[in-house]
Amino acid sequence: MRHLAWYTLIALSMTFLTASGKKLDNTFYAFNNSVRMPNAPKGMEAQAEMIKKMGFNGLSGHTSEDYFQRRAALDKVGLKMPEIYWGIDMDSIGQISYKQGLKELIKDSKDRDLVAALFFNVKYFMKDKEKGDPLLAKAIGELADYAFAFGVKIAIYPHAGNYCETSDHSVRLARMVNRPNVGAIFNTCHLLKVEGEAGWEEKLLKALPYLYMISINGADTGNTREMNWDRLIRPLGEGSFDTYKLVKLAKDNGYQGLFGLQCYNIQQDFEVALTKSIQTWKSYQKRYKTESRK
Repeated sequence: MRHLAWYTLIALSMTFLTASGKKLDNTFYAFNNSVRMPNAPKGMEAQAEMIKKMGFNGLSGHTSEDYFQRRAALDKVGLKMPEIYWGIDMDSIGQISYKQGLKELIKDSKDRDLVAALFFNVKYFMKDKEKGDPLLAKAIGELADYAFAFGVKIAIYPHAGNYCETSDHSVRLARMVNRPNVGAIFNTCHLLKVEGEAGWEEKLLKALPYLYMISINGADTGNTREMNWDRLIRPLGEGSFDTYKLVKLAKDNGYQGLFGLQCYNIQQDFEVALTKSIQTWKSYQKRYKTESRK
């Protein structure tokens, strides 16, 4: 009986430890557009200090600014640059071009867990993606081969109105590229705008094995395809869309990648909007840990 009681105690202890160890511990960072909200601090160092103080794990880079200055400001306060947003153009014969500096920043990011999130301007093949996809995949593969030596990942960013608009297309391109450092992105606000909210759960689960990043924010529900961005991109914690459900579904199914906070064109005060967002994220962490014990 003593042995039985002892084994029972061990089993109960292991169950508790397993449950209590289930955490929402993914990197959660603010998109670069967060620092363009009203009343954001001036200067990259001040911005980095504020993002750090609020409790975010990092801030992304952006093609519109100097990478090296942004990286230095983040390094100074001990923050990550988990992702950088960069545009790619492709001409009618499949040759790509992009703003100078992409390969230099990839080299500088050696072994620093950077994801280069690429959006695509491929106007010649907007109506013929069957022909455009293989050309684009070949070009992405060549860039990925260069990035691989530095431990940098390439992620295909779906964006309304661009060549790649959906998570499904993002996954399809990633699979076509077929490189170990190329993956997809699930972009919540763009999914709502392009496809509507119906069936988002199935789309997330389908994309999950390929995802390097999931962008989240507050948003409204309803006829989202007809909504303006002010209803589809709100601080986390606002709107009727159940963002926690999305986060939980991803995490419950093994997602270990990035969560990025989309802040495009939010017209609230910088500190107010980001404080609300990080507090909501922390409430998600607490809720997830509590629910996982049940």
